[in-house]
Amino acid sequence: MNNVRLIHESKKHGKDDFSYSIYHTIIPLWMKSFPLHWHDEVEITVITEGTALFTICNRKITASAGDILIANRRYPHCVEQYRDEGASFFSILFNTNLVKNRILDPENLGIIEDIEAERLIFPEIIKKDTPLNVRLMPVLSELIENRKKSYTDFQMGVLGCLYLVFQILSRNTVRNDRTATEYRVDFSKIKPAINAVINHYEQKISISSVAGECCLSDSHFMKLFKKTTGKTFNDFLIDHRLSKASQMLKDTDDRIIDIANSCGFYNQSYFTRMFIRHYSVTPSEYRKIMR
Repeated sequence: MNNVRLIHESKKHGKDDFSYSIYHTIIPLWMKSFPLHWHDEVEITVITEGTALFTICNRKITASAGDILIANRRYPHCVEQYRDEGASFFSILFNTNLVKNRILDPENLGIIEDIEAERLIFPEIIKKDTPLNVRLMPVLSELIENRKKSYTDFQMGVLGCLYLVFQILSRNTVRNDRTATEYRVDFSKIKPAINAVINHYEQKISISSVAGECCLSDSHFMKLFKKTTGKTFNDFLIDHRLSKASQMLKDTDDRIIDIANSCGFYNQSYFTRMFIRHYSVTPSEYRKIMR
């Protein structure tokens, strides 16, 4: 999926020889949204409390406690607060190489290879109490409960659970459809705008300038951008700037005003207002919490 290389998440999940991680997210306590991104790992999310709004490619999915979501490898996805509701969920990320073994029979090995090549995909939403959910949830719960021992006492358990997850899901794969293909086409059209945000977020960026780079009129660009990313261009830009600012608040001792300026916010009161809207705390409070 070279068209979305610009939002490829570079963070390493797990260890070099054991690409597997579990992340816990609470909305809006820790964040109100996570921006559009993709990675090489499959991501399985279990909603444990509340409701959140997920976007996978251009499909919007409202998921509630007990639901399971799957972002297939290299599928762009994001999450945000649903209305004024909160949510808690666990995201299990793993590389298909962990279950790709030469001793597997050709049929099972072929399924894994088809998933890696995006010829086959897992279902994106598995609703609570459906037969597939009932089979899958105990295995995912086992992974979540033992997440702190994933690389030590429970490492063999992780592999066993992942094999079982693949065994269950392999019977429920579907052929990739035009939705993903159409999404790639739409994304390629707005790629210069995404590029401008990723590489020049600290500068002033107008809708007219990025629409021109995409060879689109302002109105067509805004409609296509919202359709493809689930956000307006300005919201996408602000979210990215806030994401960069939050990282700097955690990782540096830079002054908050300097962080705001370096992330494209040249008015500190506006920066603070947007930060509170996004994270529900001030930048200084966020720094204390994260440390």
